Amino acid sequence: MRVLIVLLLLAAGCRTAPQVSPADAYLGALERDDLDAAWALTSTRFRKETDKAAYVARMSDPAVRAAHVARMRAALLDAAPELLDVPPPTHQPADAVRALVRAARAGDFALALTWLAAPERARYTPERLARDFQAAPGTDLRLSLAVAAVERPGETAGPETRWTLPGGGAVRVVIEDGAPRVLALE
Repeated sequence: MRVLIVLLLLAAGCRTAPQVSPADAYLGALERDDLDAAWALTSTRFRKETDKAAYVARMSDPAVRAAHVARMRAALLDAAPELLDVPPPTHQPADAVRALVRAARAGDFALALTWLAAPERARYTPERLARDFQAAPGTDLRLSLAVAAVERPGETAGPETRWTLPGGGAVRVVIEDGAPRVLALE
């Protein structure tokens, strides 16, 4: 019996802790403002070609850091989701934002329109939505910030969920007929 207890304790002690992907570790370090850890997670090539002081100076600005993380997270979610520990879609309000962003980036504004809340669908046609997305300055950054925002818990009150954006404004999703729809990317 004593041998069994020892074996069980040894087996429990030998389990390894779950590993965070390198991409998640890097993005997490930036989000925590742990620039030394973030620097250490960059590639050898990057560290050889980039001055650490310049990197730290650039990433010390919270707005620059948040935008960088948002762009990287969105790019990885689109192109290499296997590098992020992202849970599968759960048909929650955040899924509507992700679907709208994917459709807009793909240029499928008819599909993007279906992810908008009723007041916005009433204002737009696919053509007008395409013009607005293409004409607005900084649209890609705003989309990246929206996707990054919905990776965090939102504030839900009644049928609306809201995520505050780093530079002000918010992403707002409402439930219409049981389905989430994007009300605003402010």
